[in-house]
Amino acid sequence: MKSPGQKMVMVLWVLAVVLCFTTAVAASDAVIQGVVTDANGKPIRGAVVRATAGPKSVIRYSQVDGHYEIAVPSGSYDVTADAWGFAPKKQAKDTTQAGATDFKLTPKIDVTRLSSAEIEGMLPDTDEGKMIKTTCSGCHAFQTVLTRRGSTAAEWAAFLPTMTDRRFQLPMWSPERVAAYSRGLEKYFGPDAPYFGPDADAPDASLIKHTNLSDAALKATIREYNVPTTGAMAHSITVDQKSGMVWFSEYDYLSNKIARFNPNTEKFDEFPLPVAKALPHTGVVLKDGGYIVALAQYNIPAKLATVDTASNVKIYEWAENKAGGHTATLDPTGNYVWMTTTAEDEVWRFDLTKKEFRAYKYPLATAAPEGSQAALEIGPRGRVSSGAYDVTIDSKGIAWVSQLALGNIIRIDPETGATKTYHTAGVRSVRGLTSDAQGDIWFADFYGHKLGKLDVETGMMKEFQPPTPNAAPYGLVVDRNSGSIWYCDTVGNNIGRFDPKTEQFVEYALPTRNTSVRFMGVDAKGRGWYSGFWSGKIGVIDPEGSKQVAAAH
Repeated sequence: MKSPGQKMVMVLWVLAVVLCFTTAVAASDAVIQGVVTDANGKPIRGAVVRATAGPKSVIRYSQVDGHYEIAVPSGSYDVTADAWGFAPKKQAKDTTQAGATDFKLTPKIDVTRLSSAEIEGMLPDTDEGKMIKTTCSGCHAFQTVLTRRGSTAAEWAAFLPTMTDRRFQLPMWSPERVAAYSRGLEKYFGPDAPYFGPDADAPDASLIKHTNLSDAALKATIREYNVPTTGAMAHSITVDQKSGMVWFSEYDYLSNKIARFNPNTEKFDEFPLPVAKALPHTGVVLKDGGYIVALAQYNIPAKLATVDTASNVKIYEWAENKAGGHTATLDPTGNYVWMTTTAEDEVWRFDLTKKEFRAYKYPLATAAPEGSQAALEIGPRGRVSSGAYDVTIDSKGIAWVSQLALGNIIRIDPETGATKTYHTAGVRSVRGLTSDAQGDIWFADFYGHKLGKLDVETGMMKEFQPPTPNAAPYGLVVDRNSGSIWYCDTVGNNIGRFDPKTEQFVEYALPTRNTSVRFMGVDAKGRGWYSGFWSGKIGVIDPEGSKQVAAAH
């Protein structure tokens, strides 16, 4: 027999469970469920099933038995099922009406629905093939190329110099370079091209390197939200660990904004910049809850833009410096913002108290390391570029800078200005950087298709191969609670998570094609936030989303 005290504890425990369940149901008080099968009734595992109402979608994957469940608020939804090797299907669903929403999919290989990683795996490793793979995937996915498939070399040559008009400025290409790319694009995506020509037969599935989702990925729930500004190129996300607010930039000329998203209300606030064509790139949350972003446009005084906690926008200028900003990060004290720049031999530090800029120099490269992306691009006598891409600051205040094409990481001591360059043979490129709790530096080998780690004690780099063979890690971030490394696979259209303890990957296939994620964030709940440079959406991945479905039941 229980004592009165034990009975009271039991009552309180039951009340707590009821309150938790009520809260969960209040947010998601209906479940859309069904089974995804092929034409013969065989279950399809790993199908992406999306329930959309207005600007919001909730997405889950089908399980090994083909079954899926999506917890949503009551209402009417468009529900789509999309699986690799099948044509997608859509149904309307009113959650007040009982019954399952089942899908029977028809087999179909459609090259326009392949990921860029899958397309890249089908292109040959000839000089032309390598040129097309590395250049096109560096900025956008091959889905962008496929929209113009069937174009001749002359049509490509007319299009390439103008392809980013009204969105952002593309560095001028020489006529020789335009001609070379145009010939390659006609060969692989022109009128008579195999696989990707407009009249080409669908390729055999055995030619496509497709990676199935892991069992761990199938537990996730993904939510996506349309950015209010139509066509906005949502560049890079960062998350305020205290408030949960999600910040990102709208990079393109027409949008030209800073944006904030409140996960609790699911509402956006957008802040137009007072400087035209500023190219807001990658920003960081300040210690007071404000936000600051580097402006990448060169030959203008404006270098940084901020939105404070009262929603005021302010621009910081450095008129005598013609370079533009690039990726920004905050040092551990919260007093300095560091950023890479469009200059070839310097990074900047901005003093938030004094409102002053300072440049830190690093050595110009005299040669490209063998096997690096730069060596592949320029040949033995070409010009070597030393440009920096990303910067991270470790717990000791030391700056670590990536050189994308050279595959180098540079250490800068802000007290002395002393620099040291790290490179390990076999590392092809270094794009995004982050520092873990042990002080080691994690990096994204974008062109080498790997995730890497620099051991600061030994100075050696070690690389890890994601499940997707042609994955292209871009930006990355550490989950400070679990120690996991999250990264954006721009070409594979995935978000990846890597456990350094077990050296195991989990890849989450993004539900919107050609999302083209740059830099991402992780919130205090361990959820990964991302923005779509080409999709005009932001999204969040909850690795334990299956628990929400259980609560809604």
